[in-house]
Amino acid sequence: MNRYKTLPAMAMATGMLLVAMPLNAQASQIDDLKASIQKLNDEVNQLQKQQAAAAAAQPGAPAKYAPQPIWRPWTTPSYPDPGAPVVNGPLSMTIKGATFTIYGDIDEYANHMTSDSGHTINALEDGAILRSRWGLKGDKPVAPGYEMKFCMESGFNVLNGKQADTPSTPAPAGSGSTYSGRLFDRQAWLGVLTPIGEFRVGRQNSTIQQLGGEIDYAARNLGGVINLFGVPSRYDSDLSFLSTRFFGFSFQGHISVGGTAVTNSANGNISNIGNQRVYQLMADYKRGPWTAGYMEIVGEPPAGGTNAAPPKSGTNVVYLNPYVNYDYGKGKIWLAAVHSNNNGNTYNSSGAVVLFNGGSPLGNTGVTANSNTGTLNNGSVAGSTVDLNTYYNIYQGSASYIITDKLVVGGLYGVIRDITYHVKNAHGWNIGAFYDVFKDTHTYLMYDVIKNDAGAGFTQAASAGLSPNFSAANDVNGRKITGVQLGVMYNF
Repeated sequence: MNRYKTLPAMAMATGMLLVAMPLNAQASQIDDLKASIQKLNDEVNQLQKQQAAAAAAQPGAPAKYAPQPIWRPWTTPSYPDPGAPVVNGPLSMTIKGATFTIYGDIDEYANHMTSDSGHTINALEDGAILRSRWGLKGDKPVAPGYEMKFCMESGFNVLNGKQADTPSTPAPAGSGSTYSGRLFDRQAWLGVLTPIGEFRVGRQNSTIQQLGGEIDYAARNLGGVINLFGVPSRYDSDLSFLSTRFFGFSFQGHISVGGTAVTNSANGNISNIGNQRVYQLMADYKRGPWTAGYMEIVGEPPAGGTNAAPPKSGTNVVYLNPYVNYDYGKGKIWLAAVHSNNNGNTYNSSGAVVLFNGGSPLGNTGVTANSNTGTLNNGSVAGSTVDLNTYYNIYQGSASYIITDKLVVGGLYGVIRDITYHVKNAHGWNIGAFYDVFKDTHTYLMYDVIKNDAGAGFTQAASAGLSPNFSAANDVNGRKITGVQLGVMYNF
């Protein structure tokens, strides 16, 4: 520190010498003094750098926990939009320019549900908001404006350690990879990002599955009326294009060339009569706090299916979903509608109707049910044509409000209208709260109600299927079902 005090003394000495010395001696003396001052200045700068480095090396006080921005379920996409920057988390690593990330979540909750039949369910369940899962994704720039990408994602149940997709029966002959029992049941695709968007091929989430956050405050999961109707979630052999956003607009297009396997007869053999294609379109527009969009899925009958034995219905399965939402700063408001015929009776092994709703003529996850559920199958199953020819309109409104930096509440109300026969109507509502406990750890509490008309049989649904759930006709058909759920979710 003494050297810091040397500089003023040297400056004073310089001034005195300038006065006292003859002019002819001043020039050389001044040069010498300048050199000395510059040397001292360099030494001072070096000492300052050394002191700064020593201070940085000293152990400091523990960092104070900084509150994380509130977690909102509607802002958690299944996979980032094309062109979104890669976010390296604690489970990311970069090797030769390629970034690999392990990600996932664990979502467990206690469920208490009551049917007005008098029966009650008390159970621990998996996947109210996000089905428990793990995945591996990767990105690597290969040229200016181009990146190669991949994603492999597998669901599992923490309560029993099982994979989400396990075969319940031996796979029928000829079913191949389109039958259940996959390791990566949720996603398995390869993509290339270009300046105009991303091209992908493989098993992918549907646009409707990807954009649940555009539908309601719980990202179209537990408690959502649209969700309990059934959501087409993902399909095999899917070729897709996801555009980047231009002037507020973005687009998606999908063609599942393999679609789902189609059961041709009661013995479970798979028909090779032709591919059953599934088409998807999406367009949306964002401007300031407003978002408006439209999503569509169309499942074709299998080629030549109407001439098969038993014949397949020639009716397309459709799911049309317009939506609009508004972010008002302290929360968000959603309005959404669905027009679809992708719901019908459920049947037992002998073909008798059990529940008036809950069946999906076009499998929601690319896994075909047996012939008794009528996957585009008219056959000998009573009512399967009625299922495909019953169309529904669903209307739902939802809102959220941010109370504190860590607490958000929300609610929704929706109606299901059978616009063909006017007998399978239902309505329901839900309220809930989400609280950030720690970074990436959240708790939630929900209360939900479903009221079926006499001819309807809808049951509660979540991100993962409820197990157990009400499945007896007397507990579901025409019944009111209420539920309370308390859960915790950890994202990694």
